[in-house]
Amino acid sequence: MSIWVIQTAPISLSPRIMPLLPPLDNCHQIEHVVPMREHSSIADLNQLRVFAEVARTLSVTEAARVLGMPKSTVSRDVVRLEKALGALLLSRVGRRIVLTEAGALFADHATQILARIEDATDAVATSTAVPHGVLTVQATYVLGYSVLMPLMASFMERFPGVDVILELENHGSPSTRDWDILFAAGALDDSSHAARKIAEMRLGLYASPEYIARRGTPQIVADLGDHDIVDKHWTRGAAPWDVQFGSGVRQIPIRPRLLLNDMLAVAFALRQGVGVGWLPSFLAQESVQTRALVPVLPNLRPPPIPVYAIFPLRRSASPKIQAFVDFLSESLTVQKP
Repeated sequence: MSIWVIQTAPISLSPRIMPLLPPLDNCHQIEHVVPMREHSSIADLNQLRVFAEVARTLSVTEAARVLGMPKSTVSRDVVRLEKALGALLLSRVGRRIVLTEAGALFADHATQILARIEDATDAVATSTAVPHGVLTVQATYVLGYSVLMPLMASFMERFPGVDVILELENHGSPSTRDWDILFAAGALDDSSHAARKIAEMRLGLYASPEYIARRGTPQIVADLGDHDIVDKHWTRGAAPWDVQFGSGVRQIPIRPRLLLNDMLAVAFALRQGVGVGWLPSFLAQESVQTRALVPVLPNLRPPPIPVYAIFPLRRSASPKIQAFVDFLSESLTVQKP
């Protein structure tokens, strides 16, 4: 097993840098006066977890939904915590809530404390070597739907003690939310995370049979200039238009007629006969609902895109993380994306 570790300054998950503030649904429940007095010690870690979630989402309603608690209980726990600290942690601006200076400071420390508790839990779990607990996995829509979802039933059957939260995004960069594994394709970003290469994704140019019948088949690269190109925003060093020609690399000059931000959308557009575009082979194949797309210039092959499982370095020994990463590596050995 090969592991890459890229060390730089850790990514801050501080809620102070959150750009958008969701509306407050029950602002009357948290607006109150906290007397400035000598604070008592905090004995209830549940209150710490509740406040950390409210600080992360800046919404009592959303925090209650994530925690599976009544909104009244969430608001009451925040009020009790403020009274114990003798400081106002949340304030409101119009219909929105914000962290006070004390609240932002306390949220940073609360996040660190809860992370240490998670580390301690993982350490104990490692000693028993039985994967269990909640595993949060983030992935792009295309990897989530096409690669991960077909494997989830087998994984959950093999590891009945692990519950999975699968969060899908339009991009493959780590979000500010807490996560255990990021399943992403493309070059690795500098971060304080460990990464394991799981597979390689190979791209090819495709079009629908209807488009080919209407516009003809490109015979050489220069013919692409006479065709409608469907493209997407390429990130993480994955742009396929830089291809190998002989001993060098040449950029294919194109001007997309349709530019999208998701590969599933590209696949849909190609099946509708919009034009020619890059897809991984597993998206171009025939399914129960769709016909197979037609390869275009099949000898034009950009370098394969690596697919990684990325996880926090401090959690690399967690049995639930190792179980999922090993399972992915094993399952995708036979059928690479």
